[in-house]
Amino acid sequence: MTSATILVIGEHHNGRIRPASLELVTAARQLADDNSGDVVVAVAGSGVSGIASEFAVISGVDRVVLAEHDALAPFLPGPWTAAVALMIRQLEPFAVLIPSSITGRDYAARVAARLELALVPDAIDISLDKQHLVASRAVLGGRVQTSIRFIDDDPAMVTIAPGAFARAEPGESVATIEDFAVTIRADDLRVSLVEKVEHRAGAKGLTSAQRVVSGGRGLGKAENFALVEELAEVLDAAVGASGATVGAGWRPHSDQVGSTGHTVTPMLYLAVGISGAPQHLVGMSGADYIVAINRDPDAPIFKVASFGIVGDLFEVVPALTRQLKALKDHGQG
Repeated sequence: MTSATILVIGEHHNGRIRPASLELVTAARQLADDNSGDVVVAVAGSGVSGIASEFAVISGVDRVVLAEHDALAPFLPGPWTAAVALMIRQLEPFAVLIPSSITGRDYAARVAARLELALVPDAIDISLDKQHLVASRAVLGGRVQTSIRFIDDDPAMVTIAPGAFARAEPGESVATIEDFAVTIRADDLRVSLVEKVEHRAGAKGLTSAQRVVSGGRGLGKAENFALVEELAEVLDAAVGASGATVGAGWRPHSDQVGSTGHTVTPMLYLAVGISGAPQHLVGMSGADYIVAINRDPDAPIFKVASFGIVGDLFEVVPALTRQLKALKDHGQG
């Protein structure tokens, strides 16, 4: 029998909480308040007590469970699957919320299979219906939204798409931190990390960047992505790409923004030569500000843009880059 606890798997990277985990705290708090439950954040890793302390001061968190084990750092799917599965077995939560990150999607599916639990991926909203969890997600490239209702009393597992909820902020109270003993079996250690190579899109990693400049088919050819890269460098931004450019072989899939790529939630998203297909919009519409540059005034991207520039990108982008460089040179950047 499950409790009314909402369990959040708090992800972190390079000693910092992933922003998506703070969004999950907001979602969990709303769900817990509707179900008279509590919010528990699980922090797994090695030497991550500082991360646990950071989560403890986030508004909406009632408890933090800290699972430390050498096998949990760096991330490998086997040990993380074992740790999260054990937490679910012992805590018996009503729901388990996991960031829809590359790593989250990996271990979430494995945990669901191991525990024979239902899993809804990439949810954009969650709610209660007669004490059962309902998760909503976008399908068909974002053109349709569907709602899925969990029908049994087992823990409901959901991965939450980035940008679906506001990020929780530090509050006045401090949650308790409890140690959680984790046992990693030998068969969970069959995969080892041989080498780790950081992929850097533009100046920053794509999913964590506060500014993203993305290019689309309007650039004409792969070589013209240099315009996007130059603008991104001036803005200290990551470089993203539309699905069409990735499909054409102009950019690697790791740069793709959209339903079959990354979901990004930066402060600024600058779309260069991107028409705004639904499958792209679903991956970037959570940005605080969207600036679109396109010569077609009827391009769908303008419907979601905060600011739009109708013009030839081969004239607009170099002029914008020059102006921003001038501002930085004069100490205004």
